[in-house]
Order: sequence, then C-alpha cells, then structure tokens
Amino acid sequence: MRPHGRAKVDSRNPRAFGICDRCGFLYNHHNLRWQFDYAGAGLINRRILVCGPCEDVPQAQLRNIILPADPTPIMNARIQNYVDASVDKRTTSGQNTTDFWTGIPVPGDDVRITQNNNTRVTQQTGEPSGGLNQRPGTDPNAPGNNDPGLPYDNTEVPKTGPLT
Repeated sequence: MRPHGRAKVDSRNPRAFGICDRCGFLYNHHNLRWQFDYAGAGLINRRILVCGPCEDVPQAQLRNIILPADPTPIMNARIQNYVDASVDKRTTSGQNTTDFWTGIPVPGDDVRITQNNNTRVTQQTGEPSGGLNQRPGTDPNAPGNNDPGLPYDNTEVPKTGPLT
C-alpha cells in the first residue's frame, strides 16, 4: 500500500480515486459520501460527493413543520353567550329625591349608553342633589396642578352620553 494524498493505493485490491467537491483533496472514491439536506417532505441528495471531515449534518431548520392533528371536538359543547353577558349601559347617581311623607332621601338614577362611537366622556366629579357644587367636573377642591377649577387641566365641563 502506498498513499497518494489522502487516498490509498493497493495493488491487490485496486480502488478508484475521487476528489472531494468541498476541499478538493484526493480520496478513494468509496470513502466519499453524498451530501444530504432537508427540503420539502424529507432529505434530498444535493449531488455533492464529500469526504468525512467535509460532510455536514443536515440542517434541522430547513425541515418542514409538521402540525399535529386538531383535537377531537367535544360533543354537545356549550359556549358562553358573550353578547348577552356584555353590558353597554351604565347607571348614574345624583338625581336624588325626597319622599314627601317620610322625608327620607330616595336615590335616583339615569341609564346611559356606554357604546356610542367612543364619544362618551365620564363625569370626573359630581354632587348629589342639594349639594354646593351642582355642575359636575367643576369642584374647586379637585386635584390638578394646584390650580382650582376644573381638574386635570380640563378647559370645559365634560359631556356625558345620551340618556336612554
């Protein structure tokens, strides 16, 4: 046996030579391998003959993603009725009255729509009937940059949604 580069020559068992397609060194042809890589549904032959040190492991990121089957549906499933469970109204306070016979205050309220093209602004402060501040949002003692008047740098009294 006599080496030629990285190939071996044997007079009793002759073998063909081959060149590695990556490094260009001379090897025995039977020692070269096909390079495989992931593509599509599985491995494909890239038709490149390479030596052992030049052979790459197939890149797993090129694999197809195999999604699992959908779970088995539940028989007679009951889902929550979100339409009936949603609330699109609010109740305001401050329309209190007094019972004529007993003199006991009776809380009153208004029902207002809360989904009106996103134009609703809630009242920031308010006062019940008979209070000293009848205009909501104008409490002179409300917080806001140590400036009495409308709170939180507002320039006008906020509007509320329509009555229903």
